[in-house]
Amino acid sequence: MRLIKGGSADGVGTVDAEVDGSAPDGAPNRTGLDAREGPDGLSAFGVSALDFELPNAGVGPDPLALSTLAADPTNGVGRPIPRRPTTPHNDAVVLFFQRDYHSRTCREQLRAVADRYGEFRARRAAAVAVVPEPKARAETWQRRLHLPFALVADADKRVAEQYGQPTRFGRLGGLHDLLGRLPQVVILDTRADPELYAIHRGDGPSDRPAVEDVLAMVDRLLADAE
Repeated sequence: MRLIKGGSADGVGTVDAEVDGSAPDGAPNRTGLDAREGPDGLSAFGVSALDFELPNAGVGPDPLALSTLAADPTNGVGRPIPRRPTTPHNDAVVLFFQRDYHSRTCREQLRAVADRYGEFRARRAAAVAVVPEPKARAETWQRRLHLPFALVADADKRVAEQYGQPTRFGRLGGLHDLLGRLPQVVILDTRADPELYAIHRGDGPSDRPAVEDVLAMVDRLLADAE
């Protein structure tokens, strides 16, 4: 398992934002998503479990189960560009946890991912946007954004809590997503059973890794096995 980069969720210990400053070849790591070896327990990172099943307003099966997406490379976007033809699954899944239906920065982030989604598929990586809203609102987003990947509705914030998505301003922030909920990006290694590889927990509404940084971290994940 890998440790994480980013801020902290309420009730979760703060994680050092600069836990590893080197890329695998010794060159400076400029991805903004840092990883290092960590303990085996997910709870050390404020994550209680990895698998989930949620209604899907985007591309792919509805409902969408993480375990199914990890095992089937055709789920969500069609067949990926073959890199290792003998590996019939997605090598990585990237979860983009959103703040609120009304968040402009959330919509901008997902458009940026959509614009470069071919680069995710070239790496046999799948993306999932997790929105803390009912499915009807997620469907409205999909009609506006036309995302080429899954957009799942986490109306009761169960999966957000499961993954330790951060909030701010205490109880008030927990009641009002646009005010209190902060963005989070999770990278999972799904070449075998899904494993947590890296997390970026935003310290503010705009604290999100660029798409280039996420792709660079996926490259680091895949390079670990080569």
